[in-house]
Amino acid sequence: MDIHHVGQLLDAPFGPAVTFYEGLGLSLRETTDGPVRVAFFETESAEFHLVVREERGSGADELLDAIGRLSAAHVAFEVDDLAAAIANAADAGLSFLGDPPEEGLGPYRRAFVAPEGHVGIPFEFVEPL
Repeated sequence: MDIHHVGQLLDAPFGPAVTFYEGLGLSLRETTDGPVRVAFFETESAEFHLVVREERGSGADELLDAIGRLSAAHVAFEVDDLAAAIANAADAGLSFLGDPPEEGLGPYRRAFVAPEGHVGIPFEFVEPL
């Protein structure tokens, strides 16, 4: 398992936030459109995902609400076998947000662990598509 990305949920205008992180020297790979905008920045060791909800009404609302209640940041662990990671986490007593595995918000399938079930920063498992 390796760190795939660190995500930052912002309540700020998308364009100026992207410009700010580009100004820090992060390399912008791509951005998404829609009610939830994501900017994908690349570093040598992991990605940084800047997430801005511009309006409610997307399938990500429940996930973003749950994350935002506890922390504006999360970490994603990249796994080779998402089904096995889900099973191992469930065996350890963890539950998930939504109905994993899910797709969307990035080029991967994901399973976001319910933050209420563990200590520390919210986290998810991702398997690249």
